[in-house]
Amino acid sequence: MARHIKRSKVIRSYDGLDREEKTGGLMFLRVATVLLIGAFIAVCVSFFMYSYLKGEQAVSVGSGESTNGYYTYFTAEDEVKLIEYCDSTHPLSEYYSTQMTEFSDSIKVCRLMSESLEKMIAAAEKDGIYISIRNGYKSAEECDLEYNRLCGAFQREGCTVAEAESKARAICPPSEYNEFGTGMLIEINNVSGKDFSDTDIYKWLYKNGINYGFINRYTPDKETVTGMNADLTVYRFVGVDNAVKMRSYGMCLEEYYEYCSYRQ
Repeated sequence: MARHIKRSKVIRSYDGLDREEKTGGLMFLRVATVLLIGAFIAVCVSFFMYSYLKGEQAVSVGSGESTNGYYTYFTAEDEVKLIEYCDSTHPLSEYYSTQMTEFSDSIKVCRLMSESLEKMIAAAEKDGIYISIRNGYKSAEECDLEYNRLCGAFQREGCTVAEAESKARAICPPSEYNEFGTGMLIEINNVSGKDFSDTDIYKWLYKNGINYGFINRYTPDKETVTGMNADLTVYRFVGVDNAVKMRSYGMCLEEYYEYCSYRQ
């Protein structure tokens, strides 16, 4: 009888341990589930907050004020187009296409930059700076016509055909190499009669252009990279984020495009 009772106690003891282990396991699963759900919610909230803040970023203007309410949104496809480029030796992708919009009676620009351009010009006027646009989008016919005209002019000056073509490409490349065909370039009208770098317009644009997504496309220090003659009147729209980074990194568009491609 004593031996039977002792065995019963042992059995009850193991049964109790089993129940405790099962209860502990269930508690662990519940806690782990709650933590996972909490982590998932936190990640979702962070993602949406980041997307919201990135889109809602205000653009600062020359006066130091903030243009609250001015937000520009780009699709993933648009983001790629913002930094796609072509130059005298690098043709534009055959798949590149975008929509143009009327900026003035005689000037068209890419739809991606039209609003930013209007805001920048308006901000400059508030600072007493009046920006006039001389050129925007150029058709393939216009680009090729100007290229051929330059080739002829250089040949009449005594250049060989190869020399003439090389010089012409550095000023106005043929259409497939000409970035004016993207509608993302603008040429500022310099009516001052002096070097553009000495004008108030240039100084304002250098200080504030990146805050609206515009960079000087052909700077003197990057001629060997772009293959283009320096022209401080030509600006390219790349978007605010890209423009600020390019200024910070000291990169032209070719260098920045390669940098972004390498990081992907």
